Amino acid sequence: MKAIVRFRWIVLALWILAAALLIWKAPNMEQLVREKGQITVPDGYPSTLAQEIIDKHATNKSHSEPFIVIFHNQKKLTKEQTENIEKTINQLKDNKDKLGINEITTHFGQSDLKDQLVAKDGKTILAMLDVDMENKEVKDVRATLNKAIQTPNVETMMTGNGLINEDVVISSQNGLKKTEIITVIFILIVLILVFRSVVAPIIPLVTVGLTYLVSQSVVAFLVDKLNFPLSNFTQIFLVAVLFGIGTDYCILLLSRYKEELSKGNDTFGAILATYKSAGKTVVFSGLAVMIGFASIGFASFKLYQSASAVAIGVIFLLISLLTIVPFFMATLKNKLFWPIKGDISHSQSKLWGWMGNLAITRPLIALCIVAIFTVPLLISYDGDLSYNSLDEIGEEYESVKAFNLVSDSFGPGEIMPVKIVMENDESMKSKEYLGLIEKISNDLSHE
Repeated sequence: MKAIVRFRWIVLALWILAAALLIWKAPNMEQLVREKGQITVPDGYPSTLAQEIIDKHATNKSHSEPFIVIFHNQKKLTKEQTENIEKTINQLKDNKDKLGINEITTHFGQSDLKDQLVAKDGKTILAMLDVDMENKEVKDVRATLNKAIQTPNVETMMTGNGLINEDVVISSQNGLKKTEIITVIFILIVLILVFRSVVAPIIPLVTVGLTYLVSQSVVAFLVDKLNFPLSNFTQIFLVAVLFGIGTDYCILLLSRYKEELSKGNDTFGAILATYKSAGKTVVFSGLAVMIGFASIGFASFKLYQSASAVAIGVIFLLISLLTIVPFFMATLKNKLFWPIKGDISHSQSKLWGWMGNLAITRPLIALCIVAIFTVPLLISYDGDLSYNSLDEIGEEYESVKAFNLVSDSFGPGEIMPVKIVMENDESMKSKEYLGLIEKISNDLSHE
């Protein structure tokens, strides 16, 4: 600790330099989420096994992506609107090469597809586009196609698996920004109330903020080079946990430092005493958190695995608590708690003292108070689970709104049909197997 305090300016300069270099050189996290952050099912599950069979027997590796175009009106589409839609489809066909469209499936000119592509109420018409996505980004293709499908007096939108995944990424990034803002504001308010100072609250924010930037960049390198687990929620995990425990640890260290200064110790003596007592608590607690999140990396589900990035963040957090916080302590000294002057010690809280005394002397009463808040929540919880991931982002995103519209008009199976995969050691090109396949199809059609 003596060396850290003595060379604190060099230590801070190294932190700033490392952060700047990492941020500059690190791969773009948002792009990594698009490329490697999709939540996948672990090996051994039916859907994974089915995809393995499909990939094994695929003769042509396609880079295409299905886009579903929806033409909709609140009332039944008029003849004029239908003609406008047909003109739009013809324009898409004429510009297929320019737009990167491999194939267009529509009921115009193919009347046998009318039942599948035109809603019974006549309010919605679908067109299926097979789009070449080789060396292309969904967001760029979407922008181009959105302009191309615009039709006079008709509401147009697109959906599909790729578009939904893109909107999930956009939603997670928007959620991350909101989380960062809310977290900083909430923590700042709490710290001002705790320290009654305008300087002390800045220390945890700077310390944890610098830790977050560095750890996020390191995680980005690991994802890019070593395929480290990543999901849409990795950055949110980092923000929530690092700012949560980081602020908690900073409060502990600064409060202990404040107590040591109030005892009359000089600055270095107060820092040393702080880290001999509270510092050990912080290190051991941080190591426990790090081990806990690192162990999540052994989970089979990728979403849970991605939370192991927090373990990396905690490592850098502990380093910053042992280097950056002492810098501010040694540099600002008593001014760290400005505008408090004179005696900077704090009196014992009567509220917390009363609550602690109640819990010890009247445990049944304390438990009843806890029950008042928890029992109603336990009773009101219905235990229903939803496996619809689209509920997480809502209809403010076009792909979800379009998906729900198609589901209501045609049924969800029309837009994302289920594939049944059958594999056998012997050829299934026989009457016996063809009859079996037909029976399965008929059984499914009646479900």
